[in-house]
Amino acid sequence: MAIPPIVVKAARQIWNLQWEILMNGLAPADSDGNYMRPKNFQKKFQIPSEEDLTSRASNQMPGLIVGQSCPWAHRAWMIYEIKGLKKSINLHIAQVDNAGGRWILEPAIKGCNDLQELYRKCGNHQSRRATVPMLFDPGNAADSKATLINNESSELIEILNNWPIYDQGIDLNPSKFKNQILDWQNLIQENINNGVYKCGFARNQKAYEKASENLFSSLNRIEQYLQSNGPWLCGKNLSIADIRLFPTLIRWESVYEPLFKCSKKPISSFPNIIKWRKRIFNLYNIQNTCNADAWRKDYFGALFPLNPSCIIPKGENIGKIVNH
Repeated sequence: MAIPPIVVKAARQIWNLQWEILMNGLAPADSDGNYMRPKNFQKKFQIPSEEDLTSRASNQMPGLIVGQSCPWAHRAWMIYEIKGLKKSINLHIAQVDNAGGRWILEPAIKGCNDLQELYRKCGNHQSRRATVPMLFDPGNAADSKATLINNESSELIEILNNWPIYDQGIDLNPSKFKNQILDWQNLIQENINNGVYKCGFARNQKAYEKASENLFSSLNRIEQYLQSNGPWLCGKNLSIADIRLFPTLIRWESVYEPLFKCSKKPISSFPNIIKWRKRIFNLYNIQNTCNADAWRKDYFGALFPLNPSCIIPKGENIGKIVNH
C-alpha cells in the first residue's frame, strides 16, 4: 500500500524540525546556515620544567589524552610520536561512548572514569565541554591536585614541539618558517580542517556549496604548491603545517567524502597530495595513530543527525588506502 503524500509531507516536516534541534546542539550555525566551531575555554598552567620532570616517577608524568577519531587530537598524537615524548608524557587513548555522548577513560585516571570527571578534577566547571586533546599534570606527589595544562589543539601542538624532554631533536616550527607556517595555518584551519565540518554540518544548500568551493579551491592551492615546491608544505622541511593538514586528509575516504559530502572531486585527483600523505603516513610511528575502522565506528555511530540509521559502513584498511 502506497503511503499518502500528505503523510510523507508531514513526516518530512517533523523530521526536519527534529533535525534542526539536534543540529543546534551538535553543530552551531550562523544565521545563514554556516557551521561555527565552538571555542574551547581553558585556564593555562605552567608547563613542568626539565628539572621537575626528571625528578618524577613515571606515573607522575603529565598525561596526553587523545581519541582515535578526533582529528584535533590526532595532531597532538602525531607530534608526541615524531618528537619521541614517551619518557616524559604518558599517552592515554579515550574511547567514545556513542550512547552517552562522552569520552570514557579505561583504565581510570586519577579515579576518573570519563573525561568530564577528569576536567572537573582539574578545576573546570562541569558545564564546559570535555574535549580531546587534553594535556594535564597529575602533580609530582600522590596527593597532588591534577591541573589542566592545555586543551586547545593549535596551542598544544606548539607546547609539545617545545617540550623540554624528547628523543628526537626535530623542530617542527622553526623561526625561519614562521610566516609561511602561519599562512598555511590560516588556510588549512578555516577551509580544510573546519571546511570538511562546514560541508557536513551545513544547514542548507547555499552554505554547503560555499564550504565545498572553499575546501576544494584550498586543496587545489596545496596541490599546486607541492608540485613545484614539495615534498612538504615548507619545501624540504616537515613542519607543523603538515601536521595540521594530515589528520583531515587521512580521514577523507573513510569519513569525510561519504558522510560529510566532501565529494566534488575524489582525493585521488590530487596526485601530489596523495604522495605527500603517503610520505607522512610512513614516517616514524604515524601509521599506528591511524585506524579507519575506529573512525568509521565513531563518526557514523555518533553523528546521528547525519546518519540516523547508525549503520557503520565497511571499508578498506587505512594502510591499503594510503599505500595502494
